[in-house]
Amino acid sequence: MADKLPKIFEDRIAAIGDEELEFRGWTRDGMRQRYLDRMERDKHSPQVGDHAPDFELKVLNAAGKLTDNRLSLSNLRGKPVGLIFGSFT
Repeated sequence: MADKLPKIFEDRIAAIGDEELEFRGWTRDGMRQRYLDRMERDKHSPQVGDHAPDFELKVLNAAGKLTDNRLSLSNLRGKPVGLIFGSFT
């Protein structure tokens, strides 16, 4: 596990006020540990510039209902693709 944070995280920890820490129920050491834990979890995550992992989704019709048609990212290779992450209900 990494034991040293990048300067940007150390600066954030140093800049947070005692009042905010108390409000959130945090400590600076706790913040530091959360950042370290996150860095450890993210070590194998895709990075900026990496190719997106392939996935397959059901296609929506014009009314927004799911169809039996499927679309995979790999079928769009070489074409511009915009991904919007969110939810619809």
